[in-house]
Amino acid sequence: MSNEKLKKLKEMIVNQDSDDAVEITKQCLSEGYDPREIIDTISNGLKEVGDLFEKKELFLPEVMRAANAAKNSLKLAIPFVRPSPDGKTAGKIRVAMGSPGPHDIGKTIITAMLIAGGFEVIDLGIMLTPEKAEKMLQDAGGAKVLGLSVLLTSDTRKAAEIIKRIRTYDKSLKVMVGGVAMNPKVAAEINADAYGKDANAAVKLARELGGQ
Repeated sequence: MSNEKLKKLKEMIVNQDSDDAVEITKQCLSEGYDPREIIDTISNGLKEVGDLFEKKELFLPEVMRAANAAKNSLKLAIPFVRPSPDGKTAGKIRVAMGSPGPHDIGKTIITAMLIAGGFEVIDLGIMLTPEKAEKMLQDAGGAKVLGLSVLLTSDTRKAAEIIKRIRTYDKSLKVMVGGVAMNPKVAAEINADAYGKDANAAVKLARELGGQ
């Protein structure tokens, strides 16, 4: 299939055009595009938005509009995600995904890609606290990997507290982290097992940390 529509979708995310992003997403789905390609395109658009924000070429209201465009497009694409047919699935590996902050865009993208990779995903939600993480993980049971999406620098300490709390009762649970506020150095400092730079890396890490 032509990549022109996917290029246009990415452009609409960067341009914060929610209506056109939604329309192009609908067209891609109706024409049989792989929803994982669509999700990856949306993710790449958000990465470019983040880069422009760091360069001070975009400002917070524009970033929020771009995130809104991405979320509206994701709502359409995610229900079409199915486990990969190539046999490279993760069996019964359960991954818990949450965010210590108020934003769910990164968590939503990674969750969709994990589902596409054959994982069972436990959604821990946003504004995750150590106490909430412990209770939800114990109630759900069986998670081998915890993923934390950390977008705000102010949420780094919260992520560290969640990991510390988890280590006190389940030393076998592996933790991977990602997001704008994360990098390999910070991940090591907060005692995470691994850092993933994007959703594709998160799927690979979840498979490795889960024992496949």
